[in-house]
Amino acid sequence: MKKHLIIAICLSLIALSFPVWAEEQLMTKLYFDNWLKNATSPLEQQINALKTTFAQLENDIRKIRTQLTTTIKVTIGQKSAVIDDKTTQLDVAPINQNGRTMVPVRFIGEAFGANFSWDDKTRKVTYTLDNLKIELYIGKTKAYVNGKSVTLDTSPIISEGRTMVPLRFVGESLGAKLEWDNDTQTATILR
Repeated sequence: MKKHLIIAICLSLIALSFPVWAEEQLMTKLYFDNWLKNATSPLEQQINALKTTFAQLENDIRKIRTQLTTTIKVTIGQKSAVIDDKTTQLDVAPINQNGRTMVPVRFIGEAFGANFSWDDKTRKVTYTLDNLKIELYIGKTKAYVNGKSVTLDTSPIISEGRTMVPLRFVGESLGAKLEWDNDTQTATILR
């Protein structure tokens, strides 16, 4: 009888504990779902705030790049040039030499913020900007960029008493991009 009583009590306990166990399992899942929602909600808000901040920073970077970009426009045969929407006068108008736009040495150097020097003995123009050094020689198609020899399409010349250098070579060597409008004979330099 004791044995039957123990079995009956055990079966009763099992029967009674079954719904309680299922209920605990449901309560645990409900608890976990609520906890997960509460735990991730602030993180999702932070992620959304970071996305907004990131988008604002990207926009600010675009604005700063635009402000830092120098735009220069020169037209063959015209003594006026435009630097960032401001007109400036050149000593000598840009010319076309062998299909290349030639500009006054001083103008292009100053427009890019480069220092330049002239060596009358060797007829050499030297531009320096940060750690960049460009050397060009009047009448020679060989130039040097940081000591490395480069062959030019056309050599620097003297026109109307002014040293003229190939715009594309100097501009690109100084890190600029050049666009050419054949209809208006205008070069646009972006740096």
